[in-house]
Amino acid sequence: MNEFPVIKPFGEQAVLLEWNNEISFSTHKEVMGYKKFIDSNYQSILIETVPTYCSLAIYFKDKSVKEEFISVLKSGILFSETIQKKQNIIQIPVCYDLEFGLDLAEMAEKLKIAIDEIISRHTTPEYSVYFLGFLPGFPYLGGLDTKIAFPRKATPRQKISKGSVGIAGFQTGIYTVDSPGGWNIIGRSPLQFFDVTQSTPCLMSSGDVVRFYAISRKRFDEISKEVANKTYKVRMEVRDV
Repeated sequence: MNEFPVIKPFGEQAVLLEWNNEISFSTHKEVMGYKKFIDSNYQSILIETVPTYCSLAIYFKDKSVKEEFISVLKSGILFSETIQKKQNIIQIPVCYDLEFGLDLAEMAEKLKIAIDEIISRHTTPEYSVYFLGFLPGFPYLGGLDTKIAFPRKATPRQKISKGSVGIAGFQTGIYTVDSPGGWNIIGRSPLQFFDVTQSTPCLMSSGDVVRFYAISRKRFDEISKEVANKTYKVRMEVRDV
């Protein structure tokens, strides 16, 4: 049975659902199941729903519907309907050459493991997209191998190029636009992760799964050209969960 979330007031026109305070696939699956069901069935009364690792904020167009909606939640009607049935699995190419992997050498030295092992450990797991934030479309990814966890930089860089893949603590993520930032940069992807001209600007959504795979510098340039010409097709599959 699903774990029932704690329901809390969240301002005049919002309610907050909270699960156990943990970063885990099972908890996030619950969060995304609720989000998907609520978005699909209550769109007419919603402004938006905003997920995090273990909570879901629900913003209503009119505060008068909030109490009625809370009653629906407390009744347990959503219990059997909210499990996410399918996931998008997105393959992300990354060039880990030192030209792009600005912090690989330092990480290898301090972690006392080879650069090749860092790359291998980064490309092996499947990562859950817990939520998007910090930058437009920036994915916070869970599932990093703890052997390559590395603390955030004490002094952020003034500019990190879009597509840069970084590690901060026990998380990995992708800079979707040029930005200052304090994550440790281990490579760069040639993909376009945020494009305001598209009907769906963000390449990823909460609940998706990401797999990284290593590419050469030559292949990075080839994909970059295909992306610029809008001929590159992102490798993606859908699976039942």
